[in-house]
Amino acid sequence: MALVVLVPVAALVAACGNNPVSPSTTTTTRTIEYFSGTLPPDAPQFYSFTSSVSGTTDITLISLRPPGVVTETLSDVVALGLGTPAGTGCAVATSVNASPGLIAQLSTATTATTYCVDLRNAGTLTGSADFTIRILHP
Repeated sequence: MALVVLVPVAALVAACGNNPVSPSTTTTTRTIEYFSGTLPPDAPQFYSFTSSVSGTTDITLISLRPPGVVTETLSDVVALGLGTPAGTGCAVATSVNASPGLIAQLSTATTATTYCVDLRNAGTLTGSADFTIRILHP
């Protein structure tokens, strides 16, 4: 009787071994780029980058400072946008008004193509300001 019980169990164990299930993981590598410069109160600045695959792009205005000063941060609000290059500018598709911070102020789904980040005065800058933007994209 013990033989009868072992044969079906052995058959089940053998069947499980023929069809192993492996967990699959998909990891998208994201690229970090930085865009720094000086924003005049009357002209936008933009930076182009290429996303190689679809995914999420996060844009963070890290700092906004008086020109040449690294120890002081301005709290002015500027317009931070994402779009596609158009001529000598950036055709903004989505934007937010943002002040400097360490958490992405703009996060959006993107596909594999060339994009641009646009930064412009939202009406509070009375003079030029140095800035640094972090772009995290697929």
